[in-house]
Amino acid sequence: MLVFEGLPALRHDVTAEGLAAAVDEHLEQTKEHAVRVEQAFRAAGAEPSSNLSPVFEKLARHRSELAGKIPDDRLADVLNAAAAAAIEHNELAVYDALIALADSLGLDDARGLLEQNRKEEEQALHRLRTELDRLAQATARAIAGSTGPGR
Repeated sequence: MLVFEGLPALRHDVTAEGLAAAVDEHLEQTKEHAVRVEQAFRAAGAEPSSNLSPVFEKLARHRSELAGKIPDDRLADVLNAAAAAAIEHNELAVYDALIALADSLGLDDARGLLEQNRKEEEQALHRLRTELDRLAQATARAIAGSTGPGR
């Protein structure tokens, strides 16, 4: 599975408006990232290919299985935000490796393209973490309110 193939399924499952907007925005960015990665590979004299990522495939499958077992949309959205953040962490690690390789090979053009993607991935991760915190706090308040004294 390519990373951007899992985002529409995640987006379909999301009910929280802020998280949905973050996923929508990142889906569009990810399409641009794919173009830049292809350009970086060509700058390195390599032909890009669409290899499936078993890591991303397993993360997406696991998220989907868990989300399907959570009857409360709010809790499911906390899981969805956490899963999206986990994927971002993985993407950042991949970009770190590619940037180090481009740097070692003196491929400045490729490095610049990859660094631009990495910067946007960091921004996406920050936004997802913010949404995760917001969703977790709102969900905790709702649960506490429904199980408070006298209930």
